[in-house]
Amino acid sequence: MTERKDIDAMRRRRDIDGLVEALSDPEEIVRLTAAEALGLVGDERALEPLERLKFSDSDAGVRRAASAAHTQVVGRLAGRKAAGG
Repeated sequence: MTERKDIDAMRRRRDIDGLVEALSDPEEIVRLTAAEALGLVGDERALEPLERLKFSDSDAGVRRAASAAHTQVVGRLAGRKAAGG
């Protein structure tokens, strides 16, 4: 089981695979924290898992966090594209 401190370490390392895996953790707080971290990182690999989570998670708070994170990632990607990168 992943702990919240592990999520912070994964975010700092930009460990997208680890963060995506944490979205399946049995603990709601871990899923929520992982979703938030993926939103901050802004990697396009997070889009599909966040899309699934925002509609399917059993916890409303996790669904909201996944939705917000998905929006953040989309915004970051659009910003990069507009900047030519």
